[in-house]
Amino acid sequence: MTASIITGPAPGSSITDTDDTTAAQTEETDRSPRNARTHFTVAAVFSDHMVLQRRRPIAVFGTATPGTPITASILPSPPSEGNAISHAPCCTPQETATVRTTTEGRWQVTLPAMGACAAPHRLTVTDGTETVQFDDVLIGEVWLAGGQSNMELELRNSLHPEAAVDNAHDPLLRFYNTPKTGAVDERAERKSGWSVCTPQSAGVMSAVAYYFANRLRAELAGTTEVTIPVGIVDCYIGGTSITCWMSRQRLETSTAGREYLNRYDDQVAGRELDAMRHDWTTWQTNFNAWNANIDAARTAEPDVTWETLNAQYGECPWPPPMTPFSQYRPCGAFEAMVSRVAPYTVRGVMWYQGEEDEAYCERYRTLLGDMIDEWRGLWNDRLPFLIVQLPRWIAKSEADAGRDVMHWPVIRAAQMDAARTIPDVHTVVTLDCGEFDNIHPLDKKTVGDRLAAMALRRVYGNGDESDNGMFTGNGPVVDGPESTACVRADGNGMIVIFRHADGLHFGHYNGDDLGINRDDVALGSPIDTAELPANASGFALSGGDGVWHAASARILADDEHDSGSGNDAGRRRVQVWSTAVPEPCAVRYGWFSWGPAPLFNDAGLPAEPFTRER
Repeated sequence: MTASIITGPAPGSSITDTDDTTAAQTEETDRSPRNARTHFTVAAVFSDHMVLQRRRPIAVFGTATPGTPITASILPSPPSEGNAISHAPCCTPQETATVRTTTEGRWQVTLPAMGACAAPHRLTVTDGTETVQFDDVLIGEVWLAGGQSNMELELRNSLHPEAAVDNAHDPLLRFYNTPKTGAVDERAERKSGWSVCTPQSAGVMSAVAYYFANRLRAELAGTTEVTIPVGIVDCYIGGTSITCWMSRQRLETSTAGREYLNRYDDQVAGRELDAMRHDWTTWQTNFNAWNANIDAARTAEPDVTWETLNAQYGECPWPPPMTPFSQYRPCGAFEAMVSRVAPYTVRGVMWYQGEEDEAYCERYRTLLGDMIDEWRGLWNDRLPFLIVQLPRWIAKSEADAGRDVMHWPVIRAAQMDAARTIPDVHTVVTLDCGEFDNIHPLDKKTVGDRLAAMALRRVYGNGDESDNGMFTGNGPVVDGPESTACVRADGNGMIVIFRHADGLHFGHYNGDDLGINRDDVALGSPIDTAELPANASGFALSGGDGVWHAASARILADDEHDSGSGNDAGRRRVQVWSTAVPEPCAVRYGWFSWGPAPLFNDAGLPAEPFTRER
């Protein structure tokens, strides 16, 4: 199979995270690193304004001269003018721990778990001679936002950014943008730091992560009397394969990983570093110019189409040249980003990625499981993973030619299988989202809200299993292995049985006849029919020949079909048929790159794509 890399950085996003707008620290020179002292350094992810994870032992780490004793302590900040909450009831006495640096020059101090507290604390780290001090430190919930361009897409470049940015004033919502590099860049790390969410800073935050954190802040506020801050560690790069986020050692353990490594090794073999640096610099210059043009054009005309932009400025200069220092190489982002922020204590990981691996989609499930396992090992914790299942998308050129290579359905299936087979992994369905010919859909609020709903239900345990609203985190799901009748024959058609399907209905999805990103029509809002023709239902059937045909579908009323065994009680049914398939053997829903996705429950959550045999 020939690789077809069709993604890239999110339009308008910076390649490296060194803009003054993202710096949370006072201006420093290279001679005055903020976290470094003569004999020790604290990892760059620690800074003023950070949020530490509540109810978990807190890892503080860095490097030092071997044998150096390192002590970390945290205590409420001393009273100061304008600091009225420095002695809030949630504050705890000083906590202190000491460790000796290893022979490899690494140290990690573990402070005791603390309860949530919105009052500022001070974290100090010392070797007994010199000290690094961090102020305005809060205790709350911390999540890592990882992946590629659709996680990277910034709030300022998302749908309706003006209103979102103008309202982004929350001193208890904070974020850290990990510098985007493929080789450790200490200068970029020194310029990085935690930012307090304000209209001036929030624009460069991941839009998905912002909406997730914003909803988490609001919902958690209603579950406890204690105010709970929320922090996000942004750790993503557009255009990266999942293998960029894994170590070489781990990739070498699987056939899938070795294939990626072999392709990379072949690309750089025999090339001089100077030549590769020249090629990279040339590409970077061209990309920056293209990115600036796109950003300016979309600012001037927010509804401009990609067809127009590509005609005027050319297609994105992608892929970049492969080099040993590229963030797009296997292991690059792992070495320069993940390993620099791990094991900063977090509650879990949001993961939005997969587009870049579509050409090797059959390998994705193996790699996804391996990455989750490796990250959990780095953090020494079975971190919950919330995976965004890829939405619908197809390039106009492919659609015009009548082609659909069906890679994205395989990626989606891998993402859902991970949720079903790996403990504490949950997948959020976004099949109703996506935009035709735009691989970076702008509606990130829907994605962030659904991630938050999934976290609240599956990680924090809010809501009830019987709920069918947002707190369940699930839309309609074809009945699983616990039922013997997830699909069954029905004359010349099939009956599909769904769970989480109260109020099952056909509704509006992004890109239907109404268009995209309609403010006046919510995703999932009902349409006035219980039956849709083959070209609009999203369903397909196949017979013994294995050829798939689009199929008509009708949502059955409770009294229209015998509920059968007790296992079926309370579930909702859809009848699917096609005159082209008189004896169907299998049924699909949403099994395409781009197509209709009209099936929802009464919470407005979309049915997941699936393929099942009778």
